[in-house]
Amino acid sequence: MAANPKGDELHGIHMTEEAFERLISVESPYRYELIDGVVYDMTGSTPEHSVIASNVEVLVREQLGRSGPCRTHRDQYVAIPGKPPVVSDVVLTCDRADWDKDKRLKPFMIQSPLVVVEVLSPSTERYDRTEKFARYMLSPTLEVYILVSQDEQHIEVYRRSMGWKQERFSAGQTVKLEQLDLELPVESIYEGVL
Repeated sequence: MAANPKGDELHGIHMTEEAFERLISVESPYRYELIDGVVYDMTGSTPEHSVIASNVEVLVREQLGRSGPCRTHRDQYVAIPGKPPVVSDVVLTCDRADWDKDKRLKPFMIQSPLVVVEVLSPSTERYDRTEKFARYMLSPTLEVYILVSQDEQHIEVYRRSMGWKQERFSAGQTVKLEQLDLELPVESIYEGVL
């Protein structure tokens, strides 16, 4: 997830988890994350970041079709058991309760992520690799966590079934997600960027 930093560092506001929950309970064009007791505005990204996330979403959506239970979402909160929610760049869920208007959480929050994709930004890369990854792993439905560089054709895939061990993919390779028989060619992810 990209952040809206001022200068080279993130700037945030100290806040309790309860106050954070109240903040995100109201619909807003802004997306916030609570990191170590500080709230950051995660809205906004570079054009490269945006295009890469869009490419991933389109690749997945084209392969899934529109009639099954699986859906992709961008820049949405993902509920984390026992922790504050986080905002994903792209999240794939196959739980109808995550998108059915009558069943979904209010305020809207993905409860059953299957695959999460984060496009790495200089200001949030460390967080995406550590605290955010640790939070996502608490979700019992998460099967795959993907980190995508925005500066080079480099993708890291972490799978629950493989003990969250890192797999690396680069130009000319394809990320295969057996859970849903999906293929993500690296070059297609970076189309129009690198």
